[in-house]
Amino acid sequence: MKEKLKPFVKRKLQSELLQIALIGIILNLIIECLSRRSLMGVLTPFTNPIIFIYNAFIIMTTLSLALLIKKKIFTYTLVSVLWLACGITDFVVLAARKTPFTAMDLYLIKDAIKIIPIYMNTFQIGATILGIVLVIVALVIWWFKSPIYKGKMNYFRSAAKFGIMAAGLTLATNALLLNSMLEDNFGNLGNAYKQYGFAYCFSCSVLSRGISKPDNYSVESIQQLKAQIESNSTEKENEQPNIIFLQLESFMDPNLIKGVTFSENPVPNFEELIKNYSCGYLWVPCVGAGTANTEFEVQTGMNIDDFGPGEYPYRTVMQSTACESTAYNLKKLGYTAEAIHNNDATFYDRYKVFANLGYDTFTSIEFMNVTEKTPTGWAKDKILTSQITQALDSTQTKDYVYSISVQGHGDYPSTFPAGFTPKITAQGFFDLDATQAFDYYINQLNEMDTFIKELTDELSKRDEKTILVLYGDHLPGFSFENENLKNADIYQTQYVIWDNYGLPGRDLSLQAYQLSAHVLDKIGITEGIVTKFHQKQMGTANYLKDLKLLEYDLLYGDCDAYNGINPFKPTILQMGTNKISVEKAYNYKDYFCIEGSNFNDFSVVMVNGKEYSTEVINGDLLKVKDYNLKDSDIIYIIQRGEDKIELSRTKGFLYKKSP
Repeated sequence: MKEKLKPFVKRKLQSELLQIALIGIILNLIIECLSRRSLMGVLTPFTNPIIFIYNAFIIMTTLSLALLIKKKIFTYTLVSVLWLACGITDFVVLAARKTPFTAMDLYLIKDAIKIIPIYMNTFQIGATILGIVLVIVALVIWWFKSPIYKGKMNYFRSAAKFGIMAAGLTLATNALLLNSMLEDNFGNLGNAYKQYGFAYCFSCSVLSRGISKPDNYSVESIQQLKAQIESNSTEKENEQPNIIFLQLESFMDPNLIKGVTFSENPVPNFEELIKNYSCGYLWVPCVGAGTANTEFEVQTGMNIDDFGPGEYPYRTVMQSTACESTAYNLKKLGYTAEAIHNNDATFYDRYKVFANLGYDTFTSIEFMNVTEKTPTGWAKDKILTSQITQALDSTQTKDYVYSISVQGHGDYPSTFPAGFTPKITAQGFFDLDATQAFDYYINQLNEMDTFIKELTDELSKRDEKTILVLYGDHLPGFSFENENLKNADIYQTQYVIWDNYGLPGRDLSLQAYQLSAHVLDKIGITEGIVTKFHQKQMGTANYLKDLKLLEYDLLYGDCDAYNGINPFKPTILQMGTNKISVEKAYNYKDYFCIEGSNFNDFSVVMVNGKEYSTEVINGDLLKVKDYNLKDSDIIYIIQRGEDKIELSRTKGFLYKKSP
């Protein structure tokens, strides 16, 4: 009996399908432990066996590609390495933010590269690169060394097996969705990964993009919704003040954290505004990261939950589609729309996207003279006071200014940087390992709070009605759970609406996609179909379903809400509120100088298509060594950041040698 059993077991172990099943189960166990950042992930087969088996089946289906390839063991290895790489990446990502790793993060790789030095030291970066190189080298070697299946391949049978696996996965997915054991629309991505498994959620992020077509989408349904929105709708007498939105990076009131006391209040000015002006909690779509998605919701009134899991519309649909926004709507009323951000213009592709959101100008750090930065290298927010007032002064019209701060950005160093001494310290922070990091963060908050006071003081002096909407884009990247907060929700920040002319107050908690419509409603502005929708339909029975219907029509459908034609066209986006100009150029010894205006450290001189090393003397003078200008040379000043992407270029200045 024993002798018969051995060959039977050996044959079974050599069975391709059994091998795939064993590898899939083991991989899923490892990945779930990584996803949960705990060895407790090994309990998932017992706590939710159906979901565990289903996620293992997803991995098995990808492994079954080996059925079609003679280098089967290499294929098993490659697919396993890719899954493990995703799991390890998720583990690392969750150390810096609360949002799990999705396929969309691969679209953000160039942005991630910019900030890696902030989150990792040189040794860690080097070790990571070395590890990746070693894995690639090992895979290449294994490709040549791995055995090749010697028998005759029955490709028809192999394809049939793979097809059965794929069909079985499709049927299982549909059955679980039908029985509500799975969801394909994740309101809370972090909870979804824990509830439905990494393999399923990550696969959804690969396959799902944009807004799925609602079952009831038709010309008739859109026209019916449009009639509801516009019924009994009359334009109110509005006051048309300047409207400024200020999105504060990782800003929160730390007094909402349970059990923490401070040597002094980090945000006294913000709390004073909360006491005296309209305010409320603001539900945002992200925690610890994801600034651009909060921006998108606030500016467009659209719900990120309706897009693919982990999707950033800035990286997908907004790359090529002009979309109704507060900027476009206010421009119809005579406003000028200006965007301001004291960080790189290319981050999240804002230098492209803001043209599709209707802005006339975009002033990024490449068009500012930033003199103060945090110890981790972010520009301090105080620069935004002068930038906002410059924007207001640059036009004769009313202004809509959308400004994004950066000072509160992570990572927060676990030990104080050289030369940094905390003004404010905290006691009782729940994460003892992050005590100094939290102290660093609250001191940045305190400086941001001082900036808020400086800005409101400056705006108070202006002899024109002005509204300033302040809000945090998401909580900072600490390991917050709901129970750590007095408001018991890690997806809530706060907003406050300051004004300088006695606007009536009303406190209300809102979703980020409702904020702009709420602000405009306070001053009697109803321009825009999305604005009207929120102002009239909020709280109705089909509010979220109707919002998704409208979103699909405007971005992916036939634009029936606009009678079949998207009325919005990308703007010709001017980079910088104040244009850079060249007024004079002259030789001196072995170098030449350029006089003009609005130069800064991001200015680069180009002569006849060739770039030259540029020294910035001041905002009006540049110096270029090792070259003397010749008659009819053409000079350009280019603005670009560290990624070398050109953001603007002056008109060609023709140099004429003096007679």
